[in-house]
Amino acid sequence: MRFWMQFKFLSGLFLLLAVPFAAKADAAFNAWKQNFAAYALEQNVSPQIVRQYVPGLQHLERVIVLDRKQPEFKSSFSAYMKRAVSADRIQKGRDLFKEKNTVLAQIERKYGVPATYLLAFWGVETHYGAIKGRINTLDALATLSYDNRRSAFFTQQLIALLKIIQEDQIEPPKGSWAGAFGHFQFMPTTYWQYAVDEDKDGRRDLVNSFEDALASAANYLSQLGWDSQISWGREVLLPNADISPFIDEKMTLKAWYEKGFLLKGKENLTPFEETIPARLMMPAGQSGPAFLVYSNFDVIKRWNRSDFYALSVGILADHIAGKQAFNVSSLPDETAISAEEIRQIQHQLKNMGLYEGAPDGLYGSQTRKAVKAYQKKNRMPVDGYLSKDLLEKILK
Repeated sequence: MRFWMQFKFLSGLFLLLAVPFAAKADAAFNAWKQNFAAYALEQNVSPQIVRQYVPGLQHLERVIVLDRKQPEFKSSFSAYMKRAVSADRIQKGRDLFKEKNTVLAQIERKYGVPATYLLAFWGVETHYGAIKGRINTLDALATLSYDNRRSAFFTQQLIALLKIIQEDQIEPPKGSWAGAFGHFQFMPTTYWQYAVDEDKDGRRDLVNSFEDALASAANYLSQLGWDSQISWGREVLLPNADISPFIDEKMTLKAWYEKGFLLKGKENLTPFEETIPARLMMPAGQSGPAFLVYSNFDVIKRWNRSDFYALSVGILADHIAGKQAFNVSSLPDETAISAEEIRQIQHQLKNMGLYEGAPDGLYGSQTRKAVKAYQKKNRMPVDGYLSKDLLEKILK
């Protein structure tokens, strides 16, 4: 009984102490909303929209948790590609290509971006609209705008979303925790700048209108510099020689061909193909597949900076088009590398004088650069790929 009374006393004390903290947090967020409302009016958001939506904005603690959360494992190339370019995603893309052929052909002619690429982006982003996200986008952006980490960026996104709701008369959408929404997961500023009213109903609706969504994606890619005369790239067969000096090099396909790099499944180049600039990419190191990628690959990366993402879009587009495409099912299963293991090698590489910065468990450009330096120092193929074998060697 005495223990129970003590427990009740401590529980009640905790609640009494928690109320002021919660009240202070609510008061701070409410104060932020008042300041934001004044700023929104200065940015030409209408008073009606401000009155309708700003007072009801909610702080979502879950969004902060997701923003701070680091991936537990670094996805391997094999796992990423098998997920992104699955048999189901390929078949669904082919079915939609036939079903929506008329509209897709019109959009392709108008914007110069092949329909198969639009379908590939759509498939990778939201599985053709099936997974658009369930978080209230206004609340997510308000939460991230209120937070200090990237407040200016997300404030800009929140203003853009309010203007979209105002001008295009759409309902407040649901999307990802980071504020992206619609069939193609556009951030509000991207939506505001590139969205088009393709179905001519008087508003740009990338959530409910198939035509608006596909045409807006095509317009975005066109504005980013899509070259309608070339593809994204293709798989290449490596010569029997050390190819370390060629990694990240850029030269024409003719020059690559003359150095012994063969386009898989194609021995002869047309005069136009000979002039296409390309660079070598080996996403799984020298033991994995190799690709020569063109300028459109870099356009895809302006949509999403991940090499894996860009490769998945290109390869999925090839499959949807029925071309001879890289077979992702042939990739061997790889053991994922954990964030803790990456942190350990960052410490080790830092002790060797090869890594700068604080170990963070993320395999970014600085870590890749350090891995390349380690490979060069130890007379290994310099590809920057962190395999399990290389991980074990660094940690010895």
